[in-house]
Amino acid sequence: MKMLIALCAAILACGPLPAQTYKWVDERGVTNYGETPPAGRPAQAVDTQPQGSIESSGVEQKKSEAEMRRREEAAAPPAPLPPRPPVAVAAPVRGMDFDTFVRLQTGMTEGELLLRAGPPDYATVENFRNDIVKLFYYHPTVANPFITVVTLRGGRIANIERNRKIF
Repeated sequence: MKMLIALCAAILACGPLPAQTYKWVDERGVTNYGETPPAGRPAQAVDTQPQGSIESSGVEQKKSEAEMRRREEAAAPPAPLPPRPPVAVAAPVRGMDFDTFVRLQTGMTEGELLLRAGPPDYATVENFRNDIVKLFYYHPTVANPFITVVTLRGGRIANIERNRKIF
């Protein structure tokens, strides 16, 4: 611990070390800057310390601020934003009744499915070996605790699954 304190005190005592910067011109005529000049080239030391602050009367600054205020006041107020459309609320889960499930058959078209069961609660579309595969999900409800998944290949029912979900 004492060693660490001594090391920190030594670093603080040294303070910032001034660095020297040099300027020289190479054989191609390009001006270069660096901390060490190349051997055999004439180099000039460059002062990199700030020389003070710039003083101004502030008259020009006050004029430009007044001009900006005038422009802002003369500009027309921005038009009010149009009201946002209402956010779409998720449709309530419809599920699929057992009577509807019993009347579905493999080979029915997508249109027949939609007429009998209605739109699905969730649907996915995939392209599998140049064949469009759609999965229609009918989620469980309190009155009907079954999830029904209907697989359509090429616009026809290929598989119907119905599983009981325990809440």
